[in-house]
Amino acid sequence: MKFYARYVKYASERPWLLILLILITALVGIPIKDLKVANHPEDWYPENSYQLPDKKEFLKSFGNDEPMILFLTFPDTASEDTRQTQIQNIRNNLRSVYGIEDNFSRLNLLSAQSFIDEKYINRINDSYFKASNPNGEIIFMKVRKHPEPDQNRPFLLDTLNTNVLAKIPTNIRADITGPGVIFTEINEMSTRDSWWLFLICYILIFVLLWWRLRKASYLILCSVLVVLALWPSMALFGYLNVPINLVTLIAPLLFVINYFSFSVHLVAKHTSDITPYLRKKIPPITTSALTNIIGFGSLMISDIHVVFQFGLLTSLGIIIGLLVLFLIGTPLVVRYVDVNKNLEKVDWMNKLLDGFYFRLSKGLSVVLTVVLLGWMFMGIYVFPSDLFSHNGKISVDTDSIGFMKEDNKVRQSKEYIEKNYGSVNIVEFIIKKSDGAALSPENMTLISDIRKDLKKVPIVTSIVTYDVWKPIINELKIISPKEANRLAAAYLTADKKVSRLTVRIPSGTVKQMEKHLNAVQKVIDQKIKGYGITVRPMGYIPAYIEQTNIVVDEMLESLLVAVLLILLVMSVFVRNFKIGLIATLVSVFPLCAVALLMKWLNIPFDVATSVIFSVVVGMVADDALHIIWAFKSNLHLRNNYTTNILFADSVRNIVHPCTATSIMFAIGFAVLMGSEILLIVDLGILSASAIIFSWFSHFFFFPAVLRLFYPDKKK
Repeated sequence: MKFYARYVKYASERPWLLILLILITALVGIPIKDLKVANHPEDWYPENSYQLPDKKEFLKSFGNDEPMILFLTFPDTASEDTRQTQIQNIRNNLRSVYGIEDNFSRLNLLSAQSFIDEKYINRINDSYFKASNPNGEIIFMKVRKHPEPDQNRPFLLDTLNTNVLAKIPTNIRADITGPGVIFTEINEMSTRDSWWLFLICYILIFVLLWWRLRKASYLILCSVLVVLALWPSMALFGYLNVPINLVTLIAPLLFVINYFSFSVHLVAKHTSDITPYLRKKIPPITTSALTNIIGFGSLMISDIHVVFQFGLLTSLGIIIGLLVLFLIGTPLVVRYVDVNKNLEKVDWMNKLLDGFYFRLSKGLSVVLTVVLLGWMFMGIYVFPSDLFSHNGKISVDTDSIGFMKEDNKVRQSKEYIEKNYGSVNIVEFIIKKSDGAALSPENMTLISDIRKDLKKVPIVTSIVTYDVWKPIINELKIISPKEANRLAAAYLTADKKVSRLTVRIPSGTVKQMEKHLNAVQKVIDQKIKGYGITVRPMGYIPAYIEQTNIVVDEMLESLLVAVLLILLVMSVFVRNFKIGLIATLVSVFPLCAVALLMKWLNIPFDVATSVIFSVVVGMVADDALHIIWAFKSNLHLRNNYTTNILFADSVRNIVHPCTATSIMFAIGFAVLMGSEILLIVDLGILSASAIIFSWFSHFFFFPAVLRLFYPDKKK
């Protein structure tokens, strides 16, 4: 501390040094220009997932695994000739779209009627084009492989709209869907959200600071400090090659509210002497930053790459921002900020808390502690863990279409398709021998039997295997061997080592689709037992199911690590394990309250809400750190004053900056409620609620628990 005090004194007296450091910070932040928006599907696969190798083998064997389907609804008066003409026009227009490698419609089957038995035509027609709506037509599109599909797809969809959809007559409804379409829509929503939510957050916090500080110099300096810290932190997106996506879009908001929190405590200057000022401010700010780093960093144990990226980005960002604030911010505050006289001013908030602490008897402390423990027990009880086995837990589930609000056009289109065409969820199964050998004729017969058995499963809308196409392939070999081989390669590789099985299952939540997929897999497993072949699902839906299932286990693991480390940090911080344990207990209460809120609002754990606890656990400890630091300094006065009076005196000078930072945290998260993505809305609701619960926990429950652990020595 002495060395740092000498540095602050030296830097505050030399503006040229501060200008030099600001220029270095600006240069370090140049990679911010490399910030990009992307949502790579591979980033959502668990690190040790067997599905990623299967996906790569599928891509190698059969090309792109991304299905994109165009659904057409014709008017009731449309004749068969009208339908065929329009479908042909659309197919011709699709040839002008480079990103679409091939397309397949009912016209392909009509052209084969001259040389194929009608029963085989009907079998293929039922497998591909069966729709609930009699006026519906379906065109399957094979998307061309691209090294950067998530960056290329928006251009592909724009080209489809311009070259194809815009040329379809207005009396024909056209709906396009597929996992890529949904991913692209979420990416675009993320882009729109990330910028305007960030701007609104900054403006609202700026207004809040004006309300609290009421001095232009303080306000300007706070904003300068935040921008200086934010610049190199945002550059981490470029340094680490982390894109803006569904998860990382909240990182800039977390940076802003954390840096404003640190800056407010720095600007709340209570003395002009450098050493006492630093001793009061730097330890709690550093420890607060450390708890946030622990909370964010605990996400790095995740096997899901995008969650790991978020944890790495936010934890490193806080470290870099804190270094900037300490190297540049503190000297600027010492040089340009006077003693903040508002800290000693007694206002309505002090009077309210003083009145509560005055009436805080031992009996009331017992009641409040019981209430605290009761809430915590109920929060743990509804938590989806193995500690309690019951049906009242928070559900672990999500629905990808539920990412979007009800008025979203992509969501409306998907819901319309589901209603009028039945299931549109395509799951590919990759089939191969366990020993890597070629599939024998006996194996191909077995696959045909699997198709027949699966056709009896009620939830299977359609199923396609190699044998569905085999009669046409055999006939085509006579007319066009090249075309026959191309058609055969779509379901059986040339070396006959890998085949595929395509199933359409109903849409729904992850748990519902997992149930459907398990039912399909059960039929398959019973059939292939003892034959030495493997049949495994791959693609978007199985990966999404796998990712959702491991979310809670990882969340519990990361949360446990974060809480234990924060307990250690708090105990070391005040060199008192008892105070550290009490502070940790009180800081965990808001998390339990959020769990109860999730149960009450029926908000499930998903890819967004699962990171809430690790994100806010460090933030909710912020007030506790400042309180226990001040309370620990007053413990030597216990012989002269009661515990509640000591607590009242401890929080008198910090209640305003703590309240300001709590409001900033709450505002920062509440801004997320304006997002277009429902998952981010839930994240905003729950995170803002956690901060509010935290403030009440620290200023009302905390003194009650301390009163019981530290009985009065003075009446």
